[in-house]
Amino acid sequence: MKTVSWESTVTNPNGLHCRVAERLIKIIDEHEASVQIIDQGQRIDCDSILELLSLGLVQGSRIQFTAQGTDAEQIIAAVDQVLSTPDQGVLQD
Repeated sequence: MKTVSWESTVTNPNGLHCRVAERLIKIIDEHEASVQIIDQGQRIDCDSILELLSLGLVQGSRIQFTAQGTDAEQIIAAVDQVLSTPDQGVLQD
């Protein structure tokens, strides 16, 4: 199984709040990979909105990710885009 690790910065002016966390989970679900955030030595699965929100990530926060699966490399760009895209106000399907 392919594994990749990378760091990203939250550039969204509103940080990682509910809409952004929901978009992040949706994007990850569309790929064949599981994604985790490593925060202070603890691994947090990116499939739980509550765990993502509990991180309290604001604009400028640095995050370390690990992805495992067939789409591990492709998911990097998708995750980085979610963290940098300003809120649209409503999720689009």
